[in-house]
Amino acid sequence: MSMRSEPALAQSHTSSSSSEVRRIDLGTRQGPAPAEIFIRPGGTTALLFDTSLARDAVTLEGRERFHRVVMSEDTLVLLPSDKLQEGTRLRLTLRFEDGSTPREANFLLVVAPGHFDAQVEVVSDPPRVRNNRTETAQLEGELLRLREENARLRAEQGPTGLTGLFATGLLNEQGILGNTLGQDLSTARSILSRETEAQVFRSISRVAVALVLASAGHHLPWTASRATLRDTLGRRSHELRAWQSKPLTAGDIEVLLILETEASPDELQGTYTLELRDGNDSRAVIIGPVNFPRM
Repeated sequence: MSMRSEPALAQSHTSSSSSEVRRIDLGTRQGPAPAEIFIRPGGTTALLFDTSLARDAVTLEGRERFHRVVMSEDTLVLLPSDKLQEGTRLRLTLRFEDGSTPREANFLLVVAPGHFDAQVEVVSDPPRVRNNRTETAQLEGELLRLREENARLRAEQGPTGLTGLFATGLLNEQGILGNTLGQDLSTARSILSRETEAQVFRSISRVAVALVLASAGHHLPWTASRATLRDTLGRRSHELRAWQSKPLTAGDIEVLLILETEASPDELQGTYTLELRDGNDSRAVIIGPVNFPRM
């Protein structure tokens, strides 16, 4: 299938690019120096926590130089203004709910060329001392169920629904509403090159994202097994079923990846970020912004 178009927008060090999700484990950090988080003027950085934040939890140096500082129960979203200059270093202190360990965390927000953290997962405690074992077990069970479902789908004779129509060439963007995403995959950490193409589609009851993956080289074979849409606050919105024509290996320039989920015409109307993970849950690729067409 040929989809020559503008390249796929994804989060990165430039205005829109692709990047891996960064993880900071507070329980294993050593020394008093705060963890550095790289921000960019005009770029959104989302911090996702596994522990609830306290009320009035944020102390941010130079807060007036941010367009938005939005906090929810376990998420902090920062949108710096263009007033921030290269070399700026601002201290960020966050406090957690009473009874949490640690009680607070310190970070250093840094503006540096070529570095940008679009999404950061902050783990408060080492896994061995987390108290909510029931929630952990539920998440592990859900992950196992999704992996088993994905394996069953791959074992079928072929993909079904919109995925099957795309893969067999029986349906293209002329048959449903479709938009082409732009592209700027400049980060060296991404496994995708600038040649990756992406389009989004909507039918009366489903949405799909079609990508033609191009390898950036120097990586192990990669197959997307989990695809998650997150809203602008980093909250999970929809899980998408993934079908990939073959594993992406170094040197590949045209590997088809189709992502699909049910959605009514009133759903998925805003701006979203697409998070892709492989079967080992070890390598994440972030693509965004994703805007589905309106019916």
